[in-house]
Amino acid sequence: MPLFAAILAALAPPFLLIVLGSALKRVRVLHSAHVPILNGLVVSVTLPALVLHGLLHAPRLSPALALPVLAILGAEAAAGLVAYGAGRALRLPAGVLGAVLLVGVFGNTGFIGYPMTLALYPKQFPAAILMDQFGMNIPMYLSAALLGAQFGGGKGTGEGGRRGAILRFGRSPLFLSAVLGIALRLVPVPPALVGVPWLRALGEVVGRCLEYLGQGTIPIILLALGIALRPGAAGGRAGAAALACGCKLLVGPLAMWGLCHALGIGGDGVRAGGSERHGGRLHRRRRLRLDGPVCRHRAAAAGRAAVRNPALEVPGSSAYSSNRATRAVPAKQSASRTA
Repeated sequence: MPLFAAILAALAPPFLLIVLGSALKRVRVLHSAHVPILNGLVVSVTLPALVLHGLLHAPRLSPALALPVLAILGAEAAAGLVAYGAGRALRLPAGVLGAVLLVGVFGNTGFIGYPMTLALYPKQFPAAILMDQFGMNIPMYLSAALLGAQFGGGKGTGEGGRRGAILRFGRSPLFLSAVLGIALRLVPVPPALVGVPWLRALGEVVGRCLEYLGQGTIPIILLALGIALRPGAAGGRAGAAALACGCKLLVGPLAMWGLCHALGIGGDGVRAGGSERHGGRLHRRRRLRLDGPVCRHRAAAAGRAAVRNPALEVPGSSAYSSNRATRAVPAKQSASRTA
């Protein structure tokens, strides 16, 4: 299946669930009042369970994950600078400029990014969780507190100011589940406890509960998004909405692409078809055709090397007998042609 078709096939179910949520709102099965309830259920229960289960069952994570986090932070800084400069040029009100800086720089990774990551790269989901926490969630919560205090008139020590936002982030179940998952991965389990039958059974039961809760995250998130859709809500701030969309969909991705190439970060497709970094230099890989003369010459040389393998020259072995029989066939054919 072509890559574009595979991406469409992976993303079709999430978008269909969003459409289903909007349709259920139209027929009044679900209502706008259900959105805060569904969001609270996801943020407080199902999404932390999904994060914790993913981190506990993840393979060994490489320290090289710090490079994508640096690229994410750099892309956010670039989008923020463009949003602030364009917002000042457009003379946006302080509150609107603060909102553009927040929504134009940071993405809804929990409600949109996680479903797409699970659909497209399920094996990379634990690594994506860590990159999202350090590259998106922590900067977003800290920036929200600062932007709220600067552009929204929040108090520095009140619950609506910087301190309150940071404390809410530190107490959020999503952050606590990520910290717990990382801690459980780093702390070694004593071998004496691993062999205890009832502890193993308890761990399996808890793991299944986390798995079941995590499986409910994606449909609840997408249905809530469908219910919350209001296409005409941004009509009064078309310029600010366009600026936020441009920063998020154009400036941020372009900056991320450039930083990934500058840091040598690339996927399997980039390495297979383009270039790879080795020893600080950028080497281009040449694609050899399998039916070309070079490959035919190498295949013939490999065949001759296999015939001359010393392991096949041990008299009395089955490999020796089969090797002699293999070489006897061309000899007979050559003798017949000579005659």
